[in-house]
This record gives sequence, structure tokens and C-alpha cells, in this order.
Amino acid sequence: MRMEIQLIIYKILMVAIGVLLFAAGVTDIRTKQIGRRQLLLLLLVCLAVIPMKKDFGLLNAVGGLTIGLGVIGVSVATREQIGRGDGIVIAAMGIALGARKCIWLICVSSAIMCAAAIVVLLLKRGGRQTRLPFLPAVFAGYVLCAVC
Repeated sequence: MRMEIQLIIYKILMVAIGVLLFAAGVTDIRTKQIGRRQLLLLLLVCLAVIPMKKDFGLLNAVGGLTIGLGVIGVSVATREQIGRGDGIVIAAMGIALGARKCIWLICVSSAIMCAAAIVVLLLKRGGRQTRLPFLPAVFAGYVLCAVC
């Protein structure tokens, strides 16, 4: 009985993460920034997932967090060419998904962004310096990660 309740709570938290990612993606499209409250709420929900997973260790969560911290480091080193908020979201997703799925999420999101950039360039809607919001691609990658 306890495992069934734990599984239900886990699924609810994963849906909540998806909803929060969607909202952050919409905010990223509109303002090109993510609010601190949104980031904090996403981080707290991702932290709540850790004890709910049966096949998940703390070391896996730390590995996912480390990947996100690396993205934040790249953000600082490139003077925000990659948004710091994007790095924080990836760190939170790394906590919830673990290291392997976090890498998969980043790869899928990056591929989606490459396709979007090619479309923008082909349609002459932007140039080399055009900044595209990354969180909608992270949301799409998260949905694909949840399906697979």
C-alpha cells in the first residue's frame, strides 16, 4: 500500500514539474527571463522527488545537480550567452531525473534548439546574434523524457 501511494505522489510531482517547466517556458518566451520564485518552486518540487523514486540514489541526484552547476559555470564564463536561469533549471531537472536522464534531456533540448535556429535563419527572422529562449525546448525534452 505504501509503495502505491509513493508512486502516485511521484507521478503527481512529475506532472507538477512539467507544469512548472511549461510556465517557465512561456515566461522565457515573453520576457527572456525567469523569476526567482518560479526557479525556487521548481527546485523545491524537484527536491521532493528524490525520496519518492524507488530506483534512485542520492549519488544520482548529486550527479544531475553537478551537470546543472556545470551549465551555470558555462553561463558565467560566457557572460550569459547561456542564461543562468537555464542552468538553474537544468540543475533542478538533474536532481529530479538523475545524471543520465539529465544528459539525455540536454541533448534532446539542444537538438530542438538547433532545429529552431535553422528555421529562424531560413525564414530570415533573425541572424547570428538572435537569442532564442531555451526553456520551451527543455519542456519538450522533458515530455519526451517522460514518454521514453
